[in-house]
Amino acid sequence: MQEPHLNCQPEFQRAEDASADVNHQLDAKHRPTEHRPTEHHAQPFRPFDAPRCVICHSPLSVHEQVNGKTCSRGECKTSYLRVEIQAEHRRQAALRQRSLATRDRIRREHSLDLSRDDAFGILPSNDRPLKQPSKRQIGEFVDRLTQVISHAAQIHFGSVPAEDLTDEYDKPTDATPRQLAVLGNGCAVCRGHCCSQGKGHAFISVDTILKYLNANPTARPRDVLQAYVSRIGSRTYADSCVYHSQNGCELPREMRSKVCNGYLCKGLYSVLSQLQENESSTAFVVATDQNHVLRAGVIDPAGHQLYDCAELSSDDQTTSNQAEA
Repeated sequence: MQEPHLNCQPEFQRAEDASADVNHQLDAKHRPTEHRPTEHHAQPFRPFDAPRCVICHSPLSVHEQVNGKTCSRGECKTSYLRVEIQAEHRRQAALRQRSLATRDRIRREHSLDLSRDDAFGILPSNDRPLKQPSKRQIGEFVDRLTQVISHAAQIHFGSVPAEDLTDEYDKPTDATPRQLAVLGNGCAVCRGHCCSQGKGHAFISVDTILKYLNANPTARPRDVLQAYVSRIGSRTYADSCVYHSQNGCELPREMRSKVCNGYLCKGLYSVLSQLQENESSTAFVVATDQNHVLRAGVIDPAGHQLYDCAELSSDDQTTSNQAEA
């Protein structure tokens, strides 16, 4: 006969298990209900008074406010890009009208012999204040320059193998010396807007120093350093290159980088194309702040002549537009 099953679990153990079951039930009863994420909760938070999308005018989430002026819908982003492109085209057209009006006014007021075949260019403008470069600015520049000179000297004197020092920029190979002189005088009207990109380094590379060492075979590294440091301007444009002074670049062309000698902005490229097409050696250029004409000048290989550029009346601009058409 099978023996009856005997519950041999001690009484105190059964009581403890029963207590644990009761506690578990109480916890389950008072535990907060878990909310599964719904489509409503997945939507980003958009405050009622938040900025609105410039296209559909719906409130922007915090993330959308950081990223731009539109919501995250693709249609709004595409529409806004189209609007921006059209606005930029209108800005450029209006600036060109102002620039041509300025050219025609100066031609009349100063009886200039400028024909329609002369090159015409719209340039940016540097209008930073002049100031004495700080000791920190000079110190950081000299520290970097010392490293570049040391590396170039090791290559020049054979301590380390030469590297591939191909530079992206060089002077336009199809430009004549007279055309290059015209372009250089165009930079004088602009006053070096692009020179601010040389802040802290002046675009001086190992290739620049090797070119200087090859042209000066007796120069030692300390001589090269002294040659470059001695030409740092006493007053230069703020937040720009240490050689960017009121008179232009303090470095002679043979000491400048290929970038500085070869880079042409969009406006100067346009002037060069017109000079080559019309076989002219004179150009009229204006320096602008993207919306207004600040300076104007007639440039040729011999130099440049600056003229006052007060804003024209709407009648003057209309007259110039009709003449251009």
